[in-house]
Order: sequence, then structure tokens, then C-alpha cells
Amino acid sequence: MRNIVLYKSKYGNTFQYATWIAEELDWEIRDFSKFKKAEIKNYNTIIFGSGVYVGKMNKIKKVLEWFKEKPIIIFACGGNNNVEKDINDIKINNFSENQLAFHTFFYLPGGVDFSKVKGIIKIMINVFIKIVENKKNKKEYEEAILKSYYHPTNYVDKKHIQAIVSYAKKI
Repeated sequence: MRNIVLYKSKYGNTFQYATWIAEELDWEIRDFSKFKKAEIKNYNTIIFGSGVYVGKMNKIKKVLEWFKEKPIIIFACGGNNNVEKDINDIKINNFSENQLAFHTFFYLPGGVDFSKVKGIIKIMINVFIKIVENKKNKKEYEEAILKSYYHPTNYVDKKHIQAIVSYAKKI
């Protein structure tokens, strides 16, 4: 049987991790949008990775529906550098307890670069930033948002894939 790494990436961080994982395991790699549900039976082990946008993983509802009978490895690529509270929020916002028990979840730190955002989301972010900037007594999290808006972060590093690779090799 074959194995595959599927991904959904908007800005490239998830794609980079998926590529490294596929190379390390010598597995096939494909954008989730080019994968058909009928193909599931052709694969022994499947890894799915997605970016996190406003707390939600891209395509996760569809993935969880498709893979409700077959456990897979799932990784989220988010903007923080392993902040436990944020990782727990990602789990709560995207999975039920049963889904977390059925599938295997990993978090990989990505980054935040608002200059890559386009369209209506960019307009909404810019309005939000202006509102926060004009606030007199900003809270700590608001200061952090402003900092990340003006100073992009990137925590993507190949070393972060080792736990997933080790886990996949054991199955």
C-alpha cells in the first residue's frame, strides 16, 4: 500500500512542512484539493496538514468527514511558536474529543506575515489594526497583535517535523 501527505496551504508554511515530511518519509505529496475521497482506500497511512486562520484549520471539516472511518495523522501550522494555550484553542476550535482520540494531532509553528494577506481579509485586518492603534489603553494581547502586524514572524524549521516523522515510521 502507498502512503501520502496531503496539505492545504495559503501562504506556503504548511506546504514547506508537508514537503519536508514527504521527503523524509519518501511518501507521495499532494494538495488536498487534488485528492478525491474515493482514493482513500488506496493509501495505508495518510498525513493531512493545514494552516490555521483565525483559529480554524483550512478544510478540516471536510477532512474529518472524509476520514471519520480511517484514522489519520493531522498537523496544524499556526502563527505561534508552540504557545500551549493557542495550541489547545486550535484543538478546541477544530476537533471534538472523539476526533482527537481517533486521529493523531501535531502542531508545527509557522509564522505571521500580514503582508501576504489579500482581498477582503486584508481590508478587515487593516480596519481592525486602525481601531487597535487608536485605543488609548491597549491590553497586552492587543500590543502583541500590533507587534506581529508590523514585524512578521517565521518559526518554520525542519527540526519541527521530527515528532511526526518518527510517529509515522512506527505505524
